[in-house]
Amino acid sequence: MSLSFNFPRPTAKVDDLEDLYEAYGVDRSVILDLAGTHETPKTMREGYYGAYHSFFHSCGLIFPIPETILEIMAELGLSLTQILPNFLRYLIAFLVRAREEGLSFGLSEFRQLVLEKRNQQNPGTFLVSPRPGRHVIEDIPYRDQKWREQFFVFKMDRASMAPSGSSSMSDEIRGLIGILRRDRSNWSTFDQARIRAVFAIPEGTDRAPVFGGSEDEAEHSQEGAIFWKISLDHDSDDEDVLGERRPLVSLSPGLGDETVAATRERRQSSEGALPGSSRPRFVPEGDGSLFAAQSDLIFLAGRMRSAGCHLPSLASSVEKEAYAQVAVASSKAFEGARSHQARREEGCRKDRGFDRRLEENSLGEEALMTQMVAQKARIAALEVERDRDIRRASRIARRAIATWYREILESLKDKWTSKKKEVFYEIQLQEVIANIDLLNELKDEGLTGDAELARLKEMEGYCEDLVASAASDWSISELDLPQVSNDSADQIGGSSVPDDSASS
Repeated sequence: MSLSFNFPRPTAKVDDLEDLYEAYGVDRSVILDLAGTHETPKTMREGYYGAYHSFFHSCGLIFPIPETILEIMAELGLSLTQILPNFLRYLIAFLVRAREEGLSFGLSEFRQLVLEKRNQQNPGTFLVSPRPGRHVIEDIPYRDQKWREQFFVFKMDRASMAPSGSSSMSDEIRGLIGILRRDRSNWSTFDQARIRAVFAIPEGTDRAPVFGGSEDEAEHSQEGAIFWKISLDHDSDDEDVLGERRPLVSLSPGLGDETVAATRERRQSSEGALPGSSRPRFVPEGDGSLFAAQSDLIFLAGRMRSAGCHLPSLASSVEKEAYAQVAVASSKAFEGARSHQARREEGCRKDRGFDRRLEENSLGEEALMTQMVAQKARIAALEVERDRDIRRASRIARRAIATWYREILESLKDKWTSKKKEVFYEIQLQEVIANIDLLNELKDEGLTGDAELARLKEMEGYCEDLVASAASDWSISELDLPQVSNDSADQIGGSSVPDDSASS
């Protein structure tokens, strides 16, 4: 399993590390440090390990980190930074309950109780969920938010990773589940004090696992020393579960330590001599308990003979009675186990239905989220298109108004030029007529040039006054024209009526 996922920028501060020392009882010998600028779970400094602050304040992780946790993580090929808080909560809860009951617990048992899943939201990380019908710890959240932001590093040494002892005790999964379900199995009860107290002591072997079923089963389990061989069910969805044969598990205190040890030794030696053999299943008729007891005696005798062992001496009536009690109690225990298995299978079916509905709801929620994101994107695209259309229409309108004004000004320019030509030609005509009249008067009346010059000068002043009083106003300010904004006027490009001098 490789560590390849996008990692957020760490937000852990010095105060957060100090909080681990003060509030969570981390010893000062454990060296904690903030992650560097370019430091991620994939690129950490040599000799250091990564963790998240949420593992301590919401998952119950402690320093020194228990060796069992590190061993299971190593066997899985994962680091602490690749597991979700959900993964760590289940692992710690199982280890605490197993130690409280005096059981050994490793990767094989962990995989028998949970399914490992890849986290699709954060590729490269993993979470777990209980196998159907094997719920042990209640109320553990499935997902957490922003759990990777407060990332920090710590130095790998004896202070941060200390051994926690070992145990050679073996157990069966059904018995293990029953035992772990007893007492306090709600996640809210796994506080720092309980976790520290459990991991502070080595694993013990003086507590024998008791099958945790109904009251009748508990009563049957106290009738004698019963050693129960359980064939584990192999789930099709767990390809990592090993199919090895497991040793026997004592389900109740028996008739004496010597008898228990002798019986266990005989059964283990017979199993070693006959690998692959399995106990035949009988369908009882009539008194089921009596038939099961007889079949147990026959099977036990056959196994002991086949392994080269000698039958126990049953000369004494006390021994016979004790031996019969063992067989009867064993048959009753099997009957209780069958009824318990039926109830478990019913619960398993209900759990599968619940998981299926939960998965369907999750898929429906994801589909709705996808549709919502698509709708938001569509609305944003429509808003952009609307703004673009408004700007385009505004530009077209301004261009139309500017063109209209330009046409009006061009028409005024043409009229102005024509009028000036008309006035110029009229003036020339009047001058010619005046000259002709002047010559005729000079010829007819015999006038002199000096007298006529004086008269003309008087008329010149008079005509200037008339011209000034009769001047026309050619300004367009009085015209009823549409108004043009400053932007439109700028876009016209400087179109205007040429001055008189240019026209002339």
